[in-house]
Amino acid sequence: MNHFAVRILSIVALAVLAACPVSAVVVEPGPNVQERLQEALILAKPGDVIELAEGVFELTMGVSLDVDDVTIRGQGMDKSILSFKTQNAGSEGLLVTSSGVTLENFAVEDAIGDAIKVKGADVITFRGVRTEWTGGPKPTNGAYGFYPVESKNVLIDGCVAIGASDAGIYVGQCQYIIVRNSIAKYNVAGIEIENCYYADVYNNLATHNTGGILVFDLPNLPQQGGHDIRVFNNKSIDNDTV
Repeated sequence: MNHFAVRILSIVALAVLAACPVSAVVVEPGPNVQERLQEALILAKPGDVIELAEGVFELTMGVSLDVDDVTIRGQGMDKSILSFKTQNAGSEGLLVTSSGVTLENFAVEDAIGDAIKVKGADVITFRGVRTEWTGGPKPTNGAYGFYPVESKNVLIDGCVAIGASDAGIYVGQCQYIIVRNSIAKYNVAGIEIENCYYADVYNNLATHNTGGILVFDLPNLPQQGGHDIRVFNNKSIDNDTV
């Protein structure tokens, strides 16, 4: 087995280890949910699980996590919904700047900017997460659904991205990446791998975007010369959105 395959497989193993819980904090929707959710993210310890109960979390500001080895887990991508429809502060819905983080089984809707941004992480797992702008494709929607940048060991598995005004699933300036079993639709770019090293993109559906699956380099970025990108066993069909 070559170095690339060994390192790609290690993403899954590291993600499993990162998800081993020490304690769980349950956050319910309802009054003061903005403060209660952000407090839970600030006070989390490595190994903790932040459990999102079923329901719609009506948030007016972005929330952020900067603690390593934390899991944010909902009850399902259509059951635990972080709604930013009335957001008036913050550049994204959820911002993660720590490592060993797992995000699973919830949705981020109608963020004013990017839905979920991850920067500078080593091991970040998105599993069963949905990002969506519920009013359909519009140029005023946020730019990116899933937006890991400058990170290593990125796993996006079984996710859904709808309505981003740039890319639904975007991975930029990252190393060792798996994007699989996911759906991107009604975005400008469905799945985009930019300035990256070592990525496998497979078993995905890109449909009704402007462009389905894009792999390229842009100039004037810290990481140049993307290489070892494998795109296989995907369906890229009916990408016809203006």
